[in-house]
Amino acid sequence: MATATSTCPNCGAPIEFALGSSLAKVCEYCRHTVVRSDRGLERLGQVADLALTPALIAVGDEGTLGQQTLRVLGRVQLDHGLGPWDEYFVALDGGRSFAWLAYAQGQWFITSRVDSERVPELEELALERELRLGGRPFFVSEIKRGRVVSTEGEFQELIRPGAARRYADCRGLDNAFATVDYGEVGARVSVYVGWEFPEPALELTALGPRSTHKVRATTLRCPNCGGDIPKLSGERAERVGCPYCGALSDIAEQRVISAQEQARATPAIPLGNSGLLNGASYTCIAYLRRGTSFEGEPYGWEEFLLWSQAIGFRWLVNDPETGWAFVSPVNLAELDRRALPGQLGWHGRTFQLRNQNQARVEYVLGEVYWKCSVGEATSVADYVDGDRVLSREMGNGEVFYSLSTPVPWLVLAHAFGLAPGASSSGGKKGCSWLLIAVVLVGMVAFVLLMQSCGSCSGGDGVSDGASSRGTGVFYGGK
Repeated sequence: MATATSTCPNCGAPIEFALGSSLAKVCEYCRHTVVRSDRGLERLGQVADLALTPALIAVGDEGTLGQQTLRVLGRVQLDHGLGPWDEYFVALDGGRSFAWLAYAQGQWFITSRVDSERVPELEELALERELRLGGRPFFVSEIKRGRVVSTEGEFQELIRPGAARRYADCRGLDNAFATVDYGEVGARVSVYVGWEFPEPALELTALGPRSTHKVRATTLRCPNCGGDIPKLSGERAERVGCPYCGALSDIAEQRVISAQEQARATPAIPLGNSGLLNGASYTCIAYLRRGTSFEGEPYGWEEFLLWSQAIGFRWLVNDPETGWAFVSPVNLAELDRRALPGQLGWHGRTFQLRNQNQARVEYVLGEVYWKCSVGEATSVADYVDGDRVLSREMGNGEVFYSLSTPVPWLVLAHAFGLAPGASSSGGKKGCSWLLIAVVLVGMVAFVLLMQSCGSCSGGDGVSDGASSRGTGVFYGGK
């Protein structure tokens, strides 16, 4: 890549543009934005310090994404009122093309600007609406507003801290992903199209500067009680529920979000326990209690968040009526929603509406990948086809779909090295030899079912295992 070297017009420090075509760069020494013009370099103003967000990559890192080489050039930190997140400007194949790289809610995305058909105004959009972007159909999965907090590195466009960010994220077939960036009111709309990819497809060498805190920390410090909480998912979590005092805290801002009581019972799958499910290694990193009400009566269940570097985040749900289920995400673009609200179609199956209600977060332990809060409520509708449940969850400007498949407790107990009788948090159940025989048969059926599910859902990866998905993200050099 062509480079250009000069001095910062504010502090006089050397400043180098890695790209000859870059328009702006933040000086590493004085944190002023330096802009190129026909009169040379000009300073625009000082940017705010960056928050210590959970970051897996840094400006200056290099590596590969699939068959393309990649270099991280810039970082933009944004906030939509719940806490900051990062997006990265990257050069591909030595500067022959450029893209934006982001990690959000356990998923990796890369997008590039494209010419597109006219898009509706932001006020005209609705979740699940179909749009044509870059010549392909997409469906709106998120509509939000935020602002630019800070920047570092260099960019091909001028990004002003404090600027409004209005956007809609969209999903397409074959893991396609798009963002419609409306910018500030009256600004030109930009469309970015790309795809979601599995983490092992990205291999990076840590060449960019990192703080000592980020390099060495293996624990999270609870801002309420000062307890050291083991860091189970690396730099992937947004909030953490302290196992000592129960406080739910924001990791980046180091502040308590919700005061909770201390845990009274050990979750059925203890946090930090790892196990194999159909060849993929998962670690249990969080435990949630959620609840709702049916005809005025409270009803609750347990959710366990699993993390696998090869697969990403998955859930196990323990429902007191239906038992345990393994939960995988479903792509909005794959659904036939023409018969809503009574029916949903997916991969040739028809799912009938069973119930719909408001689900609330009541308690959180461990690390979660979103800005979770106690009392957070979402609208949930469950659709059933036999023993499978297709769920639609909507709230805070987003919509998600997921598929729940039954899994016997003995399968989970065997996978995570647990006692076969402890199937619920803090509780015990008897286990007869007849039950064991029945569940062992169920284990075989579950393996076959998960293999079928993995092949039909577009590559969940549970049945394929970790070996076919690359070697992951490298830190500190290859």
